[in-house]
Amino acid sequence: MKTEMGYWLRKNWLIVITITSLTLNIIAAFFLYQDSKITVDNHEKNLIKAEPLDFETFKDQWGSAWLGLDVIDVTPDVAERANLYRVEGAYVKNVAPGSPAQKADFAPGDIILSFNGRKIRTPEQFQNDVAGSEVGSEVYMCVARDDHRITVYAVPEERPSFLPAVTKTFPLVGIKVNEIAFGSERAEKLQELGRPGGVLVEKVIPGSPAEEAELEEGDIIMSFESRPVRSLREFLSDLAGAQPGQTVSMCLMRADYRKTIYLTLEENPRYHEI
Repeated sequence: MKTEMGYWLRKNWLIVITITSLTLNIIAAFFLYQDSKITVDNHEKNLIKAEPLDFETFKDQWGSAWLGLDVIDVTPDVAERANLYRVEGAYVKNVAPGSPAQKADFAPGDIILSFNGRKIRTPEQFQNDVAGSEVGSEVYMCVARDDHRITVYAVPEERPSFLPAVTKTFPLVGIKVNEIAFGSERAEKLQELGRPGGVLVEKVIPGSPAEEAELEEGDIIMSFESRPVRSLREFLSDLAGAQPGQTVSMCLMRADYRKTIYLTLEENPRYHEI
């Protein structure tokens, strides 16, 4: 019996090695996936525990964070080479020497597909997400490199003073919003539904675009232009990238049901409001 087994192994040694190699790769990939999933899950859970953020603080800090990436649109040819299902993302054209992006091993030709778990469709979305980030707080991105996907972690630094200031726009919605308090009934309800966060509408300004779109106090904003909104920082980052006159969609949670509204943003005569 042992002789027959030994003969079979000698005859099929290549098959044995191939099966063993594949098995080890599958096991390694499984543990890498679990580690990545735990990191991402923990990051999303921490979003709802974040320190409360008010508009004035965010407005003053917006544009301070810097990664050192010059990004442009993804072309159809680039999308095809990277095996992308859609022509979207932010294509890395240049990486600034000594920047947080270089420290994180970004390279020209990378395509940024998501930022902190939110899909990136355009370079503008990526730039606004970076601009709205907190200096010194780690962010993570899904990146297409050649024909595979990797997760890249980076820590934004203070934007160098010699760079041009980032243009920011906060069009008028006509609402007062706030974080959803951790441990509150609303937060627990969101967690039961598998949602890591949202933004609470505390007040609707009479005569505003929000009132015309029938937003109500107590609504929870779940998405802005089809991008998930898990925190006030994310909502304000998206709003900063929108323009007066633009019609945007927002998915709301109201009581026990969801509702999608369309709202036309207006010029903001009072910069301290949204």
